[in-house]
Amino acid sequence: MPLTTTNDISFERCVIRPSQRDVLIGGKPAKLGARAFDLLLTLVEHRERVVSKNELLDLVWPGMIVEENNLQVHISALRKLLGPQVIATIPGRGYRFTAVLEGVATNAESATASATTEDVAISAPAAPAASAAPTEKGNLPSTVPTLFGRDGDIAAVTKLVTIHRLVTIVGAGGLGKTRLAQAAAHTLRDAHTYGDGVWLVELAPVSDPALLPAAIAQALGFTLPGKKSAQDEVIDTLHNRALLLVLDNCEHVVEAASAFAQAVMDHAPGVHLLATSQELLKVNGEHLYRLAPLALPTANELAAAQASGAVALFVERVNALQPSFTLTEHNVADVTDVCRQLDGLPLAIELAAARVPLLGVAGVRERLNERFRMLTGGARAAPRRHHTLRDMLAWSHSLLTADERAVFRRAGVFVGGFTLPAAQHALADAQLDEWAVLDHLGALVDKSLLVADPTEPPRYRLLESARAYALEKLREAGEHEPTRERHARAMLVLFEAADAQMWTLTRDERFERCLPDIDNLRAALDWAQDLGDAELHIALAGASGWMWSDSELVVEGKLRSELAMTRIDAAAAPALEARMQMRWSRYPHANGAVRFKAILRAAELYLRMGDLRGLYVAAAFAVGTAAQNGDMAASEHWARETERLYDPAWPSASRWQLLMARSELAYYKHHHYEEFEAVLDEILCLATTLGDQHLMRTALGNLMVAASARGDFALAVARGRALGTLLRRDRFETITVHFFVNFGAALTEFGELDEAWSVLREAAPMLTRQGMWWMSLDAIALLTFKRGRIRDSALALGRSDALFVKLNRQRDDPVAQRMHYEVLCRLQQALSAAELERLLAQGAALSDEEAARGALAG
Repeated sequence: MPLTTTNDISFERCVIRPSQRDVLIGGKPAKLGARAFDLLLTLVEHRERVVSKNELLDLVWPGMIVEENNLQVHISALRKLLGPQVIATIPGRGYRFTAVLEGVATNAESATASATTEDVAISAPAAPAASAAPTEKGNLPSTVPTLFGRDGDIAAVTKLVTIHRLVTIVGAGGLGKTRLAQAAAHTLRDAHTYGDGVWLVELAPVSDPALLPAAIAQALGFTLPGKKSAQDEVIDTLHNRALLLVLDNCEHVVEAASAFAQAVMDHAPGVHLLATSQELLKVNGEHLYRLAPLALPTANELAAAQASGAVALFVERVNALQPSFTLTEHNVADVTDVCRQLDGLPLAIELAAARVPLLGVAGVRERLNERFRMLTGGARAAPRRHHTLRDMLAWSHSLLTADERAVFRRAGVFVGGFTLPAAQHALADAQLDEWAVLDHLGALVDKSLLVADPTEPPRYRLLESARAYALEKLREAGEHEPTRERHARAMLVLFEAADAQMWTLTRDERFERCLPDIDNLRAALDWAQDLGDAELHIALAGASGWMWSDSELVVEGKLRSELAMTRIDAAAAPALEARMQMRWSRYPHANGAVRFKAILRAAELYLRMGDLRGLYVAAAFAVGTAAQNGDMAASEHWARETERLYDPAWPSASRWQLLMARSELAYYKHHHYEEFEAVLDEILCLATTLGDQHLMRTALGNLMVAASARGDFALAVARGRALGTLLRRDRFETITVHFFVNFGAALTEFGELDEAWSVLREAAPMLTRQGMWWMSLDAIALLTFKRGRIRDSALALGRSDALFVKLNRQRDDPVAQRMHYEVLCRLQQALSAAELERLLAQGAALSDEEAARGALAG
């Protein structure tokens, strides 16, 4: 029972004097600090029971945040002063004062309490005793915190441990390996799987690998006689036992843990081991369980978020501090984005949740770019390395060799992952060659700092928090700019290779290879634009231009190309300028005259360099561009040039440019729609031979246009309906948006107004992304008039006319000419000249989206 007296307290040769706040040993005052005295008095007053570490921290350091190692330091100091037998450690539970007080009764539990030490640096007990088998059935914590989204992991680990004698849970710091191991161990203990119990050994406090066997002995509750090596004596004790030993946090003593695990596997057949580590122990018979981050929501919808383990953890941790907090439609987007930006990492999510009462969810989300300052203040009972996000990453970083640290920090320049060839280009330097980089990347994967995604070819990535930490270290090392330049050049190698495969790979195949590096491309272009040399910037923008111009990224690509074009000067390399001019010309919403000028400049440069392939491609594109600008003489000239330059010895895919030029000349100049369709059939055959799905869909879409041009709207609608499902799956949005507009126009002409309205509404987001409203507003105006909305029709037509003037384009497309003429005639019949002129002017002043919104409203 607690002491209430202020009188002196005596035991063995010691006297505690509470009123004087000192301790006498053998009648002489002992040197004891104030906190150590309070700790001793607290243990004496609660001597009838075990006092947990958290309780001692609260009683001795009230209202203060104190590292757990402070407690360990004071316990060690008291043991050195009073003797190791005075304060016992009850593994997994806490500490207890075990000395008998003079004149004060003790209970039975005091007499039998273990006198093991907390600080494993104490090499042996005061009086060595014979090794004794553990008498308890384990030392697991009485309860395990609820694990969110880990039911499958618990079941999987539990099953593995029952089948295999050594299972290692491997994963990055802060993933929850310890909690998972404890949950699985609880399940196995409750199932009475092991006759001699389930035992947890916490290795995090073990700073000297040589002391690992002593830590295991301490956790199991037996002493080491000292007649053999500590490891041999532990193995001797275990060799005929049936128990599960959980070795937690092995990564910093991995060699010692590996040696111990191998000895257990060889000499203690009844013992199963469950280890947690950031890397494998690499022992014969070891089975890996690689722990993944918590599942993230598949969408920003409430139902999807509620099914996510990451969101469930976040909400539960916020609720613990702010009980009124709930996940709602209003905050679900912010919550899911926080969890995504933190990669589903439980520690980071818990630290973020702790900031919500102060900052709100939106405030936490906005400050994640300063995550190392914000994500602090972990649970007091947590290990020191889990108190802040930075501490956790610093712990993992400290376990790396100097060269591994160099590769780790340099890998931070990659955004969204990377391939091994790209890493070898970007991370190697004079001190680390490409093969050393490869080896160290493998080590980083082994140590759970680098994620290996199961793709083909394999891709690797740092989690976002690890990447932020790596970039900090990169700047500290003064390597940021050189590494960014090597990264930009690595992206240039990738996109140069894809550009050179224009006639040997389909566009789908090239896109598939390069799309995973779109964020790396953005980062490289940003660096080249701001800090890199002009030649590298132009080269990178030109090599990657094909990827932007045919996808939903066309607007971004146009802006990036414009920035590169501004850096072209008289000193620019002709090959780089020619390619850049060609890439710029391919953006479908660019001013027609500017586009044609760029093509002519590219053709001039290719001719000067003697690059016949480049000249051939430029000539082919000049045919349609000149025709769209109304310059049919130029169109015919470049058509003849295309025919002259074409070489049948080139790869068969090169024929596409020739056929494209023929088709455009037939469509725009001669209005020979039968010839147009015949060439399209050739393109379709070529696409089928090449297996080029994108080219095939392009040809089919143009066949629909051909039917409309001939006035056969029934056939056009039939072809459009057959093609619609395929094109909705096409990743190249440029052809898709053309299809929707042309299909909507055909439906309008055919009288299927409801379906036309639905199709054009579906096209609207794509038209905005592509900046291509100019090609759709005539069709929208005609549809709107036929639906009886005359005013909205006039506004849409006014905006269409203004766009054609702004872009210096003409309506040379026969289908567009017919639609424009038809809607204008209908409006002239329905409205007075003054009213029509007023509405057209009003429409011209609207934005594209405003003009379309009124016309396509329900």
